[in-house]
Amino acid sequence: MDAPFDWQEVTILIHELQAKGVSYLMGDELPLDVDEHEIDLVQLLQRLAACGYPLVENAIITLLLLHPEYTPFVMQALQHSERDTAEAIAVVTLATLYLQAWWFFRLAFAFGHLPGFPEEPFAFLWEERHLPSPSSGYGRDGLLALQEYQQNRYGLPLNFLDDWQNQMNHLLSQEESYHRSLSDGLKNTLKRISLEESSRRGSE
Repeated sequence: MDAPFDWQEVTILIHELQAKGVSYLMGDELPLDVDEHEIDLVQLLQRLAACGYPLVENAIITLLLLHPEYTPFVMQALQHSERDTAEAIAVVTLATLYLQAWWFFRLAFAFGHLPGFPEEPFAFLWEERHLPSPSSGYGRDGLLALQEYQQNRYGLPLNFLDDWQNQMNHLLSQEESYHRSLSDGLKNTLKRISLEESSRRGSE
């Protein structure tokens, strides 16, 4: 039986992800006939989204949380990809935003700074799909709605949440292993955000 994905392509993508800080993915050694050159970021996102291997495809989540500066390349990939690839990038971008909202405080402790993948440029993604914003239910509402959206697309009750959360588990484990110290400024910011959220919940 043929493999449902190209393992050499997956191996190349894993090496690219490792070079960008996604160290928890393990792959084979690159074949000798593969030219080791850095892949353009738009092409990397497109190839990840189309690789057919969920663990690697969903590693876009970790890539974007580690590198929020890649936002312009995500926008380009959304605009200049074939329909199915663009939709896959859109879904994993939404999953990133929802997971960031849900795990905001733990990500801040793991990174040693506030997580910074921006919501505003991607508002059209949840609005076009009639999904909640990342601020709704601290991201949980969006995750559940996004899974339902995907289940309706595929016509199957697949568990997408576990795949997305798996990336977050690996990312947190990877980053928390560095035992970064928190600056006083970050501690004060997190305390202020926590108090604001407690006040908002109390007024609802």
